[in-house]
Amino acid sequence: MGNTYLALDLGAGSGRAIAGYFKDGHIHTDEIVRFENRPVKLNNTVYWDFLSLFDHIKRGISMAVKKGYDLRGIAVDAWGVDFGLLDRHGNLLSNPVTYRDSRTVGMGAEAVKSVSKEEMYRLSGIQQMEINTLFQLLSLVKQDAPVLGMADKLLFTPDLINYFLTGEATNEYTIASTSQLLNAQTKEWDESLFRRLGLPFLMGKVIYPGTTIGGLTSEVAEETGALHAKVYAVGSHDTASAIAAIPAEGDDWAFLSSGTWSLLGVLTENPVLTDDAFRNDFTNEGGVDDKVLFMRNMTGLWLLQCLIAEWEKEEDQKQLYEVLLSEATKAVPFRSVVDSDHSVFTNPPSMSTAIRAYCETTGQSVPQSKGEYVRCVLESLALKYSAVMKKLEQCSGKSIKKLYIVGGGSQNALLNQMIADALNMEVVVGLTEATAIGSIMQQAIADEYVKDWKAGHKIIRNSFEFVTYKPERHDQWISQRHKIYKM
Repeated sequence: MGNTYLALDLGAGSGRAIAGYFKDGHIHTDEIVRFENRPVKLNNTVYWDFLSLFDHIKRGISMAVKKGYDLRGIAVDAWGVDFGLLDRHGNLLSNPVTYRDSRTVGMGAEAVKSVSKEEMYRLSGIQQMEINTLFQLLSLVKQDAPVLGMADKLLFTPDLINYFLTGEATNEYTIASTSQLLNAQTKEWDESLFRRLGLPFLMGKVIYPGTTIGGLTSEVAEETGALHAKVYAVGSHDTASAIAAIPAEGDDWAFLSSGTWSLLGVLTENPVLTDDAFRNDFTNEGGVDDKVLFMRNMTGLWLLQCLIAEWEKEEDQKQLYEVLLSEATKAVPFRSVVDSDHSVFTNPPSMSTAIRAYCETTGQSVPQSKGEYVRCVLESLALKYSAVMKKLEQCSGKSIKKLYIVGGGSQNALLNQMIADALNMEVVVGLTEATAIGSIMQQAIADEYVKDWKAGHKIIRNSFEFVTYKPERHDQWISQRHKIYKM
């Protein structure tokens, strides 16, 4: 099959290789392989197993070729902030450390000794979170880590994979923007932040979505059989590619990327760097097609994912998602609400224990059944989205009429209806694999197979079935939002 592009879409829990090809004005996708991406704890540090991850990447390319796809393009996207370090010979110095490692604890307080939070926001436009690259680098400086003395280049996860695929070391714009080290207005590295925080400058040239990085190295091409494929820079931050795929029209819509993390926001032409945006923890991350993603990062379905993993381990059997949602539907509404971003939920030994303790501390009913735990998590998320949407409209100056949800969470019909009710607006779903679709379309545009994003969005609209959830019981959600968020 010709005119095929391969999206290598990496999440913090799993990765997938998805082939996309064009026929009769439609885009068709084929999941080639899905694989686990598992962090590994060694001593007191939590690493990504990069060697295994890269082996899966090559296997995905090879499997696509063996399936008969003539790959014109390959592109990688991944989660933000994490990175690997190369020495001057191009060797990987160690497995990358995960953002959930504890090494950055307290680094926010260290950073503000040199640069205030307000100024960091004015320069980078990024919501301050201690998982950000800035704080990961600062923690290495404070530890006087020997690896820094050997390092020559810093490459974010998709950049690192692209390097070992092509031999070209670059920093793609959308993933670079998650670091809190890129200037929001110039879209280049803010060297004043490196200097004032005492960080080594290990960054490369910033490239933008649509750039051709290069062909596969002879070794990788021979190993995978993808002899003629080009590697493209897309929105290599997975959120950027996912939002680029949304075929919305007009300017009265918002997006929610629903997965382990929740990202609620709007597209803007320029960063929003106001005091109001800073106070309300909004971030300005790089988008595709010269757009900015003005949004709030929140912990999303992480709590539910941890609960399911905990129950599976305790009972030694798979927990069926549809059964859990059915039990949640039968549970009494609004018995307990938690703040998913509270530190107790970051990486607790037991998520059910953490939720139980939070409810006890805040004087709420403690969930007893699985259905009650699931309903607690889902209602808490919908209420939070409702509160953040009010602030989003206030800070962006936009009046939002419709919400597009993308990502794995968009398959959760119960949560989708809760969101429609809580926000009192239409919720549209239909792009479960939005990141891969955005990546494939960007490759086709870069390859001049598709004219531009306007043409691309028309193809996407014609290719997928979209479902709309309409609000039904908004009044009870308003009272709950007033009760919890005083707004």
